[in-house]
Amino acid sequence: MRSPMDYVLQRVGGFKIREVARRCVPCYKYVVEEDGQRLGLCMLIDHFKLYRFPYEDSAALFGIARQGVGMRGLELKARFLRGEMEHLRLREFQPGICRYVTAPAVAANAS
Repeated sequence: MRSPMDYVLQRVGGFKIREVARRCVPCYKYVVEEDGQRLGLCMLIDHFKLYRFPYEDSAALFGIARQGVGMRGLELKARFLRGEMEHLRLREFQPGICRYVTAPAVAANAS
């Protein structure tokens, strides 16, 4: 939840709104998963960190014109900037094809 001071300073998740929008770039990559290779939405953070975006069917992603949806989407992206989503980190081993840095089964057992 955003405090009144966050509204005044235009912050979400501890970052300026402008900074979150500038540092997060969505892209589509083929991700190798247990059930095979699938096209998935990914987030490129700071032009070199690639993450799988797990909220593809989220209303916040598509920018549906409801009150607060834009802030929820920015809060999701701020979690990637804070490093909370390291278990979804990807690396590209061929152009356009990615795999997880740590296997999802190993990451699930560690949590």
